[in-house]
Amino acid sequence: MSFNINSFTDALKSAFLYAPVTLKLTVITFVVAIILGTVIATVRHYRVPVLSQILAVFVTVYMGLPMMVALLLYNLLFMTFYNDVAGALHISVPISDVNPIYIGFFALILGTSCSLSEAVRGAFRGIDKTQYEAGYSIGLTRFQTLIRVIFPQMVPILLPGLQNSLIGLLKASNLVSAIAVTEIMTGALLPSLLYYSYLESYLAAALVYWIIGALIEVLAHFAEKNSGRYLSRAIA
Repeated sequence: MSFNINSFTDALKSAFLYAPVTLKLTVITFVVAIILGTVIATVRHYRVPVLSQILAVFVTVYMGLPMMVALLLYNLLFMTFYNDVAGALHISVPISDVNPIYIGFFALILGTSCSLSEAVRGAFRGIDKTQYEAGYSIGLTRFQTLIRVIFPQMVPILLPGLQNSLIGLLKASNLVSAIAVTEIMTGALLPSLLYYSYLESYLAAALVYWIIGALIEVLAHFAEKNSGRYLSRAIA
């Protein structure tokens, strides 16, 4: 089988065309998951009665659920119950007009939130207890100590793990193709439907993923270099 440069170029263009979909899935999911994961980790770290136990069980169970299974399960539930729920809520939008990307967001956010919550919990353990006492000793409340003392010190600890999570999320985003969302991988394969040039399409998709992943690593390296400066400014 010979390598067709024209097919590769077409696949590359098509992959870049759908790159915004992948970036939107990755960035929005990551930002929301950081917030939710931090809330979950904080509740569990401070052992809030009842809620911390419920979240502990949820994270434990959900971490064992493969992302593909979650996506297909949520999609099936959506297709089965949407009309009933829409009718009860007097929603006139037909199911055919609902973008399946929202199901992808839901599945990715839940899974990423659980994994990031474990990373944040690990960062909590990396902070010495004297830091809490120092905050309380100067009159800060528990919430103020958390925001002004603890969280800033957790940033350098979290950054390497956040980088890995973001790149992992980027690669996992192509799973949404299973629920009819066209992203980088599916976009790169579109020309192959005409030319049957699957090798070129997969190589084009790999190149686009590599470029985005390399940009993430550069940004993460910059963030790590400047995290100490941020830490000093936040604690001051």
